[in-house]
Amino acid sequence: MADENFKPRILIVGGGLGGLTLAQCLRKNNIPFEIFERDTSPVSRISGWAIALHTFLNDLYSSVSSDMPPLKESVHHLSPLNLESQMSIYFGDTRLVTQSTSETPIIRANRPRFREWLSTKIPIQWGKRVESVEEDEGGVRVRFEDGTTVSGDILVGADGVNSIVREHVLQRPNSETLSTFPAAIVVGETTLSGKLFENQLALGHSCYAKSGPDSSGYFFFCGLNQVNADGNSGRYYWFVVTEDHDVDKEDHWLRSASQVEKLEHAIRTTSTLEPKFSEVIRSTPVSGMRTDPLLIRDAMIHDLPVSRITLLGDAMHPMTPFRGEGGVHAIRDALNLGKVLGQINSNDTLEIKSLLGPYQKEMIERAIPVAQASRMQGSRYVRSPDAGGEGKPIAWGHVPKPAPEETISLEECRA
Repeated sequence: MADENFKPRILIVGGGLGGLTLAQCLRKNNIPFEIFERDTSPVSRISGWAIALHTFLNDLYSSVSSDMPPLKESVHHLSPLNLESQMSIYFGDTRLVTQSTSETPIIRANRPRFREWLSTKIPIQWGKRVESVEEDEGGVRVRFEDGTTVSGDILVGADGVNSIVREHVLQRPNSETLSTFPAAIVVGETTLSGKLFENQLALGHSCYAKSGPDSSGYFFFCGLNQVNADGNSGRYYWFVVTEDHDVDKEDHWLRSASQVEKLEHAIRTTSTLEPKFSEVIRSTPVSGMRTDPLLIRDAMIHDLPVSRITLLGDAMHPMTPFRGEGGVHAIRDALNLGKVLGQINSNDTLEIKSLLGPYQKEMIERAIPVAQASRMQGSRYVRSPDAGGEGKPIAWGHVPKPAPEETISLEECRA
């Protein structure tokens, strides 16, 4: 029987962007929840680089409490420079650009800052690794590796690409669900200042992608993670992505290559690029090379059983980063799920299923095509730089438009 005073107790496994967005939605609506994160602290693991927030901003603002700090001022990666978020894609002599405008606002957020913003007044329980999940007609129960257990009415798996909750729901190991994108990826990080910094900002305020020559089998991506407080320098990260169908093998060279060897590989591979693109690689110290292999995995899950346990974000639809939409869809899932959970007014299993079923159906229908398109876009980047005709690239949810190259002056940007 419905009870207008009933509010379900929600257990959220995963304190990433999707899980925290859901927690903020529940906090606003006074729905009881607990959120558990496997990491031992916010800084115990690399949380990723910058993320573009787009297409959902108005919904996000209306779904969180008014006591949140101002979003853009808190997370914008270009602050304190007065530049707008911008991504460029270079094909031959053509520069295609997606940029934040008043009609299509985009906030390129430093990910740790954005996670901190989403953590406002959220009591995250750290060091909680899921061991097992149980469900019955009365609710759900989660046991953690530290021996503790917790019970609730609904469980949300927001625990990322290697989701333990997903394994329980699908009743199969992640190794049978996930597919590896066939590419060897070398990653570097460096801080640039002065003229070098201006050069990279001119190529793309936030980031840019550049394919190698026809049939070269690689492309290059460079992104600004954040501008430093002095406004004269910025922290960059970059990927050299090479088509490689053996990248998942245990004896793949990336698993044993030294930092020197990885940097030499990146310099050698991109030697065919104009110097303005490879400049950031040549300015990277050996110590800036990522040591552990970066494998990109996605999954096309077309069916999810309807129960008291549901999923969101990478736990449901992990996707490659080539369209910059994985985090966006995780947040969209969380915003949608927050509205659904606010409609539940009894602990009746049938009512819960009747509401979670449409949520899952919409999520699948929305996200799977994007995941497929993202994989295809990555394949085009490493196989063919042709941007014309069917299958034009998407950047931050929009088709980029031709734009002339820029000249950037830090002095003017700080004014």
